Amino acid sequence: MPLFIEGDRVKSVNIDNFFAKFPAFKDSSMPYLQKSPKVIEPRGLLYIGQREIGGTSPKDPAISILGSEDATTCHIAILRHTGSGATSLIHFDGCCVRQGLDSMVKIVKDLTEDMSTGRLEMHLFGGFSDERKNSHKVSNDIFRALSDCQHNIYLVTACIINYNTVYKKDNKPFPVIYGVAVNVATGEIFPATFPDKGPDYDVRCARHFTGSKENLTIYDYRRNELTIGPFQYTKMSQVDMYLSLSDEQLKRFLSTSPDQEPEDFVQNVRASLICIRDCPNPMKTIFHGRPRRYNKDSSTGEWKLIQD
Repeated sequence: MPLFIEGDRVKSVNIDNFFAKFPAFKDSSMPYLQKSPKVIEPRGLLYIGQREIGGTSPKDPAISILGSEDATTCHIAILRHTGSGATSLIHFDGCCVRQGLDSMVKIVKDLTEDMSTGRLEMHLFGGFSDERKNSHKVSNDIFRALSDCQHNIYLVTACIINYNTVYKKDNKPFPVIYGVAVNVATGEIFPATFPDKGPDYDVRCARHFTGSKENLTIYDYRRNELTIGPFQYTKMSQVDMYLSLSDEQLKRFLSTSPDQEPEDFVQNVRASLICIRDCPNPMKTIFHGRPRRYNKDSSTGEWKLIQD
């Protein structure tokens, strides 16, 4: 079953002609582009990082907001069933896109008793007109996966690449929107930033450098628990060399868009590299062979580690 754009079935989409073929997405992107990012507090928040997936329904007592940020060439995708309100979010970096989309659909289906009460709607954000066209590759991979999906998916928002680009210093392109959040109950989507990205963020990010390319589901919506791992990453022989680099050098080596990275990029990368150096075998030293599970404190929004 196919992808639907503006009510019509679309067998294939190439991002190079997408903007000319579907100009209405420029107008639908404007309300998002004109809003300043909201600062999201931890209460009710499930933050989803790069190569991670999470989802829930309006019935969830712990989570009311899904969100992600730090997307430059990456894309943030939100899938919502209009009948049940079940919603999933992923931060695509171009790895295992079909697997990631399948996981998103599975979450929403599992949380929807009757799929006939509504339809699956997709909202895409991120990427920009980067010179290397890394954003274009991510978009094309997503559109291919959507076109091949076994379920009808309706593209409602595509605030991506050309529509998410502003030209700044020396006429260099930058993303306008780096992060978004969705209110699970209402379906409202808005630009957002997240001072608190949740626990174990250093090890979660470390997986990008030497771990698996799979998109991991990090939230158990049946137990209302954040579940991190277990996963393994391989030893990085050059980790000490990377840690010795200046901030600018580190961005040049480890970013697809070094000039456009957010302010905390280097800080997060260094924390992950230190994690790789100090915990080269996370299955034993961090996870001890099982997931790290957390419950959310309803009063503070803090994730509390569940002691097995």
